[in-house]
Amino acid sequence: MDIFLFLETEQQRIEQQLDEFISSYTQMTNPKRFERASLIVDEIRRHLEHQKTLVLRISNDEKDTKFLLESLKRREDIIDAIDFLLMSHVDDVDYQDGLRRLLDRFNEHLKHYKNKLFCAFRKQLSPQELGNLNSQATDWMLGSSFGSRF
Repeated sequence: MDIFLFLETEQQRIEQQLDEFISSYTQMTNPKRFERASLIVDEIRRHLEHQKTLVLRISNDEKDTKFLLESLKRREDIIDAIDFLLMSHVDDVDYQDGLRRLLDRFNEHLKHYKNKLFCAFRKQLSPQELGNLNSQATDWMLGSSFGSRF
């Protein structure tokens, strides 16, 4: 599986899940809200780890340093939004606001990477490196498809 396509698809799926969750939030029961939020938070954390793996395996250039620092800051903003969400109760007004904040920060993160990270990194990879990373993406895909059964 192409690692860049995998990450882009993963990002779009998370964004869609967050958006759908926010729009149907008022119709959900508290247990369903909690369950849905937990699943989405797990997806976001996994996605950020996938991105981090890619960035750390590819980035070795001084010009990448500023970009990486910005990326890490954006990741921390998302994690802060998640932490805020986890400290609120699902029936609090703050909880729905926290979801919106998380969606906004995740969208900012997507904008930050769009047409920067993937294009620039793909150009830096040799065919062998790209093959290795694509194998990693296949492992991730199989791992997320089968969950924790293995």
